[in-house]
Amino acid sequence: MDDLPFSSQASSVVRKVAEALANAFLAGESTPGAMRERGSRTLGRSWPWLVPLSLRLHFELGSESAWHPGQRDAMIALILAFPAFRAAFETSGETPGVREYFPFHASMDAPPPALAGLALPVLATLGDLADWLGLSPNRLDWFADTAGRDSGVEKLAHYHARWVEKKSGGIRLIEAPKEELRAIQRRILRGILGRVPVHPAAYGCVPGRSVLDNAALHAGSPLLLKLDLQDFFVSIRGTRVHALFRTLGYPRTLARYLTGLTTHCTPLRVLRDVPQEEYPGPEERQRRRVWARQFMERHLPQGAPTSPALANLCAWRLDVRLSGAAKECQARYSRYVDDMVFSCADGNPARGRRILNMVQGIILEEGFSPNWRKTRILPSGVSQRITGLVVNQHPNPPRREYDILKAILTNCRRHGAASQNRRGLPDFRAHLMGRIGWFRQIRPEHGARLMSLFERIDWGNDV
Repeated sequence: MDDLPFSSQASSVVRKVAEALANAFLAGESTPGAMRERGSRTLGRSWPWLVPLSLRLHFELGSESAWHPGQRDAMIALILAFPAFRAAFETSGETPGVREYFPFHASMDAPPPALAGLALPVLATLGDLADWLGLSPNRLDWFADTAGRDSGVEKLAHYHARWVEKKSGGIRLIEAPKEELRAIQRRILRGILGRVPVHPAAYGCVPGRSVLDNAALHAGSPLLLKLDLQDFFVSIRGTRVHALFRTLGYPRTLARYLTGLTTHCTPLRVLRDVPQEEYPGPEERQRRRVWARQFMERHLPQGAPTSPALANLCAWRLDVRLSGAAKECQARYSRYVDDMVFSCADGNPARGRRILNMVQGIILEEGFSPNWRKTRILPSGVSQRITGLVVNQHPNPPRREYDILKAILTNCRRHGAASQNRRGLPDFRAHLMGRIGWFRQIRPEHGARLMSLFERIDWGNDV
């Protein structure tokens, strides 16, 4: 009811009558006479205000011969705002009621001109969505959980949740969808989200763009400005995701179900287990609980395959504004998930601080929060790192990381791989291969040397 123009007076009954009238008006010709006739059938009698209401809708929404299903929301809003319609429910006598229903068949709207030509699946009804996902209507309703029926019972939940300590301090909540929901989300990712272009400044989790591409954009800069978005995924609410699906042309009900399939409300049983210090003070305990409470609202779950793509698309306006600000300041801007970097042609730190103040204001206006503790101004005289790469001259892995991995591989060859698997990793061989692959991508010559050491290791029973 939050979208009603007179929400304090309107009831669900008033809303239902307005929706039934809108369905009747949309079910045929848009001439005022034909609209009044269908409205009278819906209400069981010809109310005197039906004539001016039909004229108002005809001239406000302006259709020559027939209505379009995409006009339904605007029509409902106009009906609810019509004074005579409201007044009919405020008398002590007979009030309007629905006597006959006209069917409404939703249609998919065209996306904005900038997104025209996208090969998105045409889905107008919940039946279309269920068929596209290979689900029965009941299963679709259960997975989307639009009514918030999650009882909090772990066995019936759609997500596995766990708290993870961050290396830099603090904690994060990983919410990984169970197998069936994960398959549904991957279908949405491939069929819908993966076909929508993201902003050129977004590099994280974008096919064809890598950590190396992001770092190379800022290499050799006299001054780097680094910012971090706090609680990036949880700060993107279900309302933003719903608005995105509506922008792509999907009807309101369908967008609500797509939002339900890709967002999550964390159950209380998970929030009660939020890690605390061994002997937290009352203020710290309360602060941690307040922080955890934000997960109770619909948000992007960190761990779902759709969340990075949705985050990039929902941050489009943020990227547009920050790219424009960077251009005005003769700087370059990029964002790798929640890590933002500005590289300035001018090495003056005072100018960098002014730029930071400006962009932090934009971030707050767009509904995100900068992590003040991770904001950095880095001149060329110090080690400039972007997503793990040193970029003072050209993107390069830190020398210390290369030396450590080289020493591990050497010790594996001399003393056996088990001697170096100090963390007890279940597949230590694959772990080392992944780290070597990182060096082969960034510095092929270093990667080749490490690979040569790896190939001389006697794995025995394969650690």
